[in-house]
Amino acid sequence: MSVFSWLLLYGLREAILLSLVLQLLGRITTTKGDNPTSIVAPFNGSDPGYIIAESTSGLANRLRVLAAYMYVAEYKYDDAHLVFIWDKNSACPGHFLTVFEPIPHLIFATNASRYVLDKHAKVVYENSYAVFDWIMRMNGVPRSRFGLPSWSQIHYLMFSRFHPTREVMSKALSFVERHHMCNNSAMHLRTTDLDSIMPSKKKINLQAYFKFVESKPPDEKVFLLTDDPRTQRLFLGKYGAKKILVFRDIMEQPQQLPLFITDVRRGSLLNASLPLPTDHRHTTLEHALIDVIIAAHSKEFKPSPFSSLSDLVNTFESIGKRDRGWCSG
Repeated sequence: MSVFSWLLLYGLREAILLSLVLQLLGRITTTKGDNPTSIVAPFNGSDPGYIIAESTSGLANRLRVLAAYMYVAEYKYDDAHLVFIWDKNSACPGHFLTVFEPIPHLIFATNASRYVLDKHAKVVYENSYAVFDWIMRMNGVPRSRFGLPSWSQIHYLMFSRFHPTREVMSKALSFVERHHMCNNSAMHLRTTDLDSIMPSKKKINLQAYFKFVESKPPDEKVFLLTDDPRTQRLFLGKYGAKKILVFRDIMEQPQQLPLFITDVRRGSLLNASLPLPTDHRHTTLEHALIDVIIAAHSKEFKPSPFSSLSDLVNTFESIGKRDRGWCSG
């Protein structure tokens, strides 16, 4: 037997033995296109791929965009994953995963990774400030069609997937129970930047909120949701802490730190009054979400006009009291 024939026979025998071993183990399956260095089993079925969306708005508007594209990925792109670009900024000074639990098929990234992600995505959506309904319309999702959920049902379903972390819920529920929020009222005043962007006829009428507080019985308290230290100080000064409830005192503007403080010299951090952008949030993302959850437990809520954060309170109230047992006992 020639050397070539011997090598061919030996190689064939080894290949057959290896194939039998792999079949017996039944643990290794090779699928075309899978990364050979993957540490998980190949996906069972066609690769769902992913789409990319982004929003640089504040928390409530950003959640609207996120919820809308979560559904678009499922409905329009055959259960694709969603990669959502979430960069911290002055309007949203924190990350989703610091206050909410992870969601299956939802991946977060930042713009620093866009080049790697964009080139393999099914579709890349531009930075969006759009409201939920507009994103539905833009992607051909019918508002109401037999056999399909309506836009309002989709909105409710997607927001139901947002579960605050155990730490956030623990702090919020402790306040709710301590102050019997299910038997008290709440109100939201957006006064930091709304007056500067709305026409004069649509500015917040503080008298309406004074009347709201004064309309309550003497023993009923009112929780104040705001990110403006001046508004918090005004209501606490007028009615006192026995009437007005707040989760935490908000620092005055001269004590506020910018979102990124890497350029501030050591030793001057607490002594310098640093310039803040117009959309600066005076509360942390955790504080804002806890305020929303507390207000959502109230028996009556007075919203701030033209505020998506007030809308978020109403959404969480519906989900919490209907599906999560809030105020049921």
